[in-house]
Amino acid sequence: MIDARAILAAAVTVTAAIAAAILFEYLRLPLPWMLGPLLVTAAASFLKVKILGFNAGLPAKSRTIFVPIVGLMIGSSISGDFASELARWWPSLLLVAPYACLVQIVNAAILRRVGGYDPATAFFAASPGGLVEAVLIGEQNGGKASLMTIQHFARVSLSVSVIPILLSFYYGEPVGSAAGIVADSGGPPLTVQDAALLAAAGILGVFLGRRLRLPAAIMVGPFLLSAVLHGTGVTAAQIPQELLKMAQLVIGITIGMRFAGPSRTELARGLGLSVLTLSTTLAVAFLMALLVSGLGMAATVAGFIAFAPGGLVEMGLIAISIGADPVFVATHHVLRIGFAVTLAPLLFHALYGRAKKNARQPDE
Repeated sequence: MIDARAILAAAVTVTAAIAAAILFEYLRLPLPWMLGPLLVTAAASFLKVKILGFNAGLPAKSRTIFVPIVGLMIGSSISGDFASELARWWPSLLLVAPYACLVQIVNAAILRRVGGYDPATAFFAASPGGLVEAVLIGEQNGGKASLMTIQHFARVSLSVSVIPILLSFYYGEPVGSAAGIVADSGGPPLTVQDAALLAAAGILGVFLGRRLRLPAAIMVGPFLLSAVLHGTGVTAAQIPQELLKMAQLVIGITIGMRFAGPSRTELARGLGLSVLTLSTTLAVAFLMALLVSGLGMAATVAGFIAFAPGGLVEMGLIAISIGADPVFVATHHVLRIGFAVTLAPLLFHALYGRAKKNARQPDE
């Protein structure tokens, strides 16, 4: 039975989030419809604010509704010459694995020396992508799930907050807002037929993504089907900017909700360590972006977001919001999740084989 108080609490959260987004937009701050809701929800969660007895936030399934929309948006950027684009990107795609190895090894060393983490926890908490995958595999290798989860949450939260600010300095004006750099939809208006087609692609994409066990299935599945529809010319329709704002709003709220879990001490420690690891990762990502840009494969900003350590959904949203190439960005992030699932465990055993022998089992 649906609790009316829970619905009202969610409505209050959304109202506060919208007010924060409007305020951020008025103040010409970057990505107001993501960062405003994130900040107000994070503050309420951190301070343990209760609304009619419920934590500030939205039902968990709300993110599941809007993440496929992000996938559809990215897929709508695909054109008929995508195959040639993909062939042109191969040097950049080959950089993903060495980049991920480098930052994971360096950040694991930071977490071990500064944070005092054991080898398994430090290594898998240092992964530059694949939050769920890295935590599960890390736990199988003896890592502490709670610490790894906090570090990955801090990584994504700081990335989402810091990267738009850095890009605003780069452009000289706020990004992703009505006052500054925004995406140009550039396509025909969405008809009822197109809306039905894309909705079906979203639902079927989620089903197939989960069935095929794709990384980030609820986003990658709809992305692939949308890419097929747009790449083959079945539709050229773009999803309205209003839905982009709604997606940013919901993603921002759901990130902010995670501040309710860890204790203040754990959160402060995790954020402090993430400042160190994020600084290292962003520096390497910037060097990769310069290399990719120099080779003519993508603009510097698209390259930077592609190698940035944020989540696939969040970085995809940032790319869409500022008009960077979201397909280039998403392709790199999917590959990085693939690295977290396949190559990272092999790298861990190569570096810390002895540590694994003494690793505790996750159910102990």
